[in-house]
Amino acid sequence: MATVLASTLSGKPVMSTNGEELGTVENITMDVNSGALEAVRVAPASDTIRGFDRTDDGSLLVPAACLCDVDDYLLVERPSH
Repeated sequence: MATVLASTLSGKPVMSTNGEELGTVENITMDVNSGALEAVRVAPASDTIRGFDRTDDGSLLVPAACLCDVDDYLLVERPSH
């Protein structure tokens, strides 16, 4: 995936590779020591979305390893657990 400024991700729609609308980007989490992106916090489109960990307030935590591409939306491949 190309280098993207974090500020351009806020509010961006998030979609899975199978076309399911997951929600919108709320924030990102990074490792403070390495600066590596850890996860993207997503406000879910519905409460029925499964396959991702959730924060205490219900946001989806999409691991950085699941991010595929970014254009008009953030494209995410579901984890294989």
